[in-house]
Amino acid sequence: MGGLSVLWYVGAGFLLGWVISTLIEWLWFRGRRVGALSSSRGADSMERSSRPPTTPSSPNYRPYVADSAATGQPSVAQSNRPDPLSDIRGVGDVYEQRLYEAGIFTWHELSQVDGDTLRAITKALPTSNPESWIEQARQLAAENGRIGAVYTGPLPDDLTRIEGIDQVFEQELVRVGIVTFAQLAQTTAPELATVIPAHRLDDAIDFAAWISQARELQRPG
Repeated sequence: MGGLSVLWYVGAGFLLGWVISTLIEWLWFRGRRVGALSSSRGADSMERSSRPPTTPSSPNYRPYVADSAATGQPSVAQSNRPDPLSDIRGVGDVYEQRLYEAGIFTWHELSQVDGDTLRAITKALPTSNPESWIEQARQLAAENGRIGAVYTGPLPDDLTRIEGIDQVFEQELVRVGIVTFAQLAQTTAPELATVIPAHRLDDAIDFAAWISQARELQRPG
């Protein structure tokens, strides 16, 4: 029994010594690894701080170029079109249509008419101020490059009667020469998509429905 006790103590001693040596070795390697990582991070940080700032690359898009109307220089193709007279304060859709029917289609043309004539044409209410319309028309013509502009085309229709066409879309159509239901009825959906690009829309537009409604609303003849 005494011999077994000695062997047990010897074995336990060897086992304890192996555990202690293994623990010391593990702690030594871990200390070296932490030191190496710290040095590496410090060097990397110094390298990043010494680098010159990078210039972000230019976005891959075509810059916006203002059209001739926006820059105040209307082209020949765009000059023969009516202006939205309802942009003048005091001139609504009803007065605008009466002015169109009287042959007054542009801001320049309106600015050449006296206040009494404008009142008679539009059948304006007594509270209206046609004299202010004249001054506003001159300003709008100057700001939009429409001084001297006249229109000699067909009588414009109210394109906003078509479901889906608001005043903004109507002016986009007028800008390219589509001012009547008949002209709109003769276009195609792809042609309209180039006038009103899809990237400017929140939802898809049914251009075919516009054309169909225009055919129903166009004047016979």
